[in-house]
Amino acid sequence: MILLIHTLIEGIVALLFLFYPGAPDLVPGFSDGQGQSYAMLMNMYGLAAGVLAALSLVAYLKKDNRELVLNVTGILTIFHIGMAIVQGLQNPDARAMLLHFLLAIFMGGQYVNQRKKDWRSA
Repeated sequence: MILLIHTLIEGIVALLFLFYPGAPDLVPGFSDGQGQSYAMLMNMYGLAAGVLAALSLVAYLKKDNRELVLNVTGILTIFHIGMAIVQGLQNPDARAMLLHFLLAIFMGGQYVNQRKKDWRSA
């Protein structure tokens, strides 16, 4: 279920950053940028969020493939831990850090649950 929630969150962020010019005003710490380079950066963030949404959607749709789910949840856990650290150190507004931290915890929980199933069957 967390993979589907992750897909929705990242998908919405991707659509906002790619197609809504006012998206930086909605995201903590992004509202003070301007110019063509800034617009390109927002589109790049949107594309990255879209890739993460697609990755979690594939894992959700193929949830019977434990190895795939383990790999995807592990990668997303590491990604969100890294983003939480960067946001915590660089962004004075803690909301983005909190979102990534919570996603890391839930993804990590999903990863551990999948690993427990493997440990029990071994």
